[in-house]
Amino acid sequence: MWKPASPIVIAGRTLTDEEAWWHEFKNELYELSEGVVDRAWLTMVCRVVYPLAFEDDPRHIARLAHAVFALERPKLSSAAHRGHVRGLQPSRCIYCRRTRR
Repeated sequence: MWKPASPIVIAGRTLTDEEAWWHEFKNELYELSEGVVDRAWLTMVCRVVYPLAFEDDPRHIARLAHAVFALERPKLSSAAHRGHVRGLQPSRCIYCRRTRR
């Protein structure tokens, strides 16, 4: 489990290791987003990421998350999009044994 190099104290209270991880992750992602990020969304992202990455440096994980969120999706024309999606659809339903018609 990740631990801060030195204890993080806020308002006279020392944060637990989990609280310190969240604090570091949120601060880094907030800084990378230049303060233009919804705090509720940031908390939700932290709740999803923490169980997966609690052993890793939270600032590094925040930089990775920022890189993922900053990716721009390519714009496809509607015809290209339909062709792409059509190519991805399986010919059989993966949840049952029926064949698509």
